[in-house]
Amino acid sequence: MYKNSWKEWFLFTRRDRNAVTILLLIIGLLIALPYLVPAKRSQIHIDKALQEELDQYLQEHPRASDQVTYIAARDTAVQDTIKHELSFFDPNTLSEAGFLQLGLSQKVVHTLINYRNKGGYFKTAEDLRKIYGLSKTDADRLMPYVRITSVNNKSKKDDNAPVQKNANVPSNPYEKININTATAEDWKAFPGIGEVLANRIIKFRASINGFKNVNQVGKTYGLSDSVFQSIKPYLYIADSARATQ
Repeated sequence: MYKNSWKEWFLFTRRDRNAVTILLLIIGLLIALPYLVPAKRSQIHIDKALQEELDQYLQEHPRASDQVTYIAARDTAVQDTIKHELSFFDPNTLSEAGFLQLGLSQKVVHTLINYRNKGGYFKTAEDLRKIYGLSKTDADRLMPYVRITSVNNKSKKDDNAPVQKNANVPSNPYEKININTATAEDWKAFPGIGEVLANRIIKFRASINGFKNVNQVGKTYGLSDSVFQSIKPYLYIADSARATQ
């Protein structure tokens, strides 16, 4: 009984043998198919006369091939340099197109131009770091090329001019605002604060049920410390009835 059951594992019916035979034929056909069907190869048509002239020229001028390779590599390098060509610039007068030519993104350029339109200006190359969104890598890359002439000229004139007091001109360039009642337009009057940041300050104020002190304004997401420190003297809370200076 045991021997008969063992032999049954090695016995195939006629139907099983036919199935195995068909399976082997299919496998063999799949293996031989790549050799039976030739692959289609695209033919390249070459102008024989032109090729002969080129071969003859290269034989007479063996260094021509190296020169062609050098020119191609040089042109590629020049094109990469042109993409973000660096040159000396004044961040107080450079146009939007000029900033884009320096390799800055459209968003950063918009922030920079908006900062200038709000009255902000650059005294030194280091002031570039106060621009929100400008990466440290881009700032380090551009700072050696900064040449501030407009502010320097203005400073020289101011230094040489006699000191005069005008009662009609306020000593502070910006009006002080109550941080718990100031509108978006009030915040946008400061340099470095645009539409988005002004609305963000108001939303943050509402989320904490009003500012308890001026320093809380500096915790607004996206407000850099340099911008906050520059506007802090013009911020106050009505409860304290005095400005923070």
